[in-house]
Amino acid sequence: MTTFFVTGATGFIGSHVCRRLVADGHEVSALVRSPAKAAASLPKEVRIVEGDLASLRSKDFALPESDIVIHLAGVIAARRMSEYHRWNYEAVVDLVHCIERQSWKPRRFLFASSLAAAGPTVLSAPKKETDLSEPIEAYGEAKLQAEAYLQRAPFPTTSFRPSLVLGPRDPATLTFFRMGLYGIGFRVACSDVGISHVYIDDLVDAIVRMSNDTGSVHHTYFVSHPDPVAASALWKAIGATLGKRVHVLPIPKWALYLAMVAASSAARLFRFINQLDKKQYLQITAPGFVCSSAALSADLGWSATHDLRASLESAYAGYKQDGWL
Repeated sequence: MTTFFVTGATGFIGSHVCRRLVADGHEVSALVRSPAKAAASLPKEVRIVEGDLASLRSKDFALPESDIVIHLAGVIAARRMSEYHRWNYEAVVDLVHCIERQSWKPRRFLFASSLAAAGPTVLSAPKKETDLSEPIEAYGEAKLQAEAYLQRAPFPTTSFRPSLVLGPRDPATLTFFRMGLYGIGFRVACSDVGISHVYIDDLVDAIVRMSNDTGSVHHTYFVSHPDPVAASALWKAIGATLGKRVHVLPIPKWALYLAMVAASSAARLFRFINQLDKKQYLQITAPGFVCSSAALSADLGWSATHDLRASLESAYAGYKQDGWL
């Protein structure tokens, strides 16, 4: 049995990870801000450590002794651009320092980075780990900075960069399905961006394999299905899953820019989290986010077993079962 400490456990990826670890017979502790949310989303076997990322700065904050630390918590939408740096880089530093204050050290530290850390590329040129990382916005910059910091950590680390994750209970891609039910989708005009994707169970399997690495080397891996897809093809596949014909609307960049400015102004005025800030705009209008998981396959024998259609069908079935659609 292996002991795990997980942050971001009640999120989409975290809840699936915890279920898998418990099913495999491991002991799991989770940093949780809301015990009520944890009770609704996590197996009862998970030990709750009440706190949040800010708690990690306290010199008296104790973490349960763990073989593996999996850091999934972070911010993907923020009220202020500075929050991307605070919660996606500084919080990583805080967690490492918190671990250093404990009487134990993990065998390996796993960090959920992002494809945004590598930066965009076109469909025909998937990014590899050896390619130059060129993030284009604050979120990706913070994730890349955290990766660089972890290369100097006093214990072995693995930074993994998931592509678009598909599967049940994901609130992010739920929006795509809701639009598809109305028969509409969108893409940037004069562009058909490339998108790498991975099914949630395949991602969890990759995380488990990375946690079994007993070596002392720091690693960075992309995690994706080998067949990326163009945005228009993704909408077509969503339509086929829903049994709907989806009309994909080309939205000019200038229209998206004006929407971003309006949304950002409203968010500052009414103090809500903006889902179309500068970070989101730059990602949407990028040429694509495409990567190769050849290194992960070569090193750990991992491969994606769910193609796009199977991933979408499973996600849709899960949304219906949970009453989300």
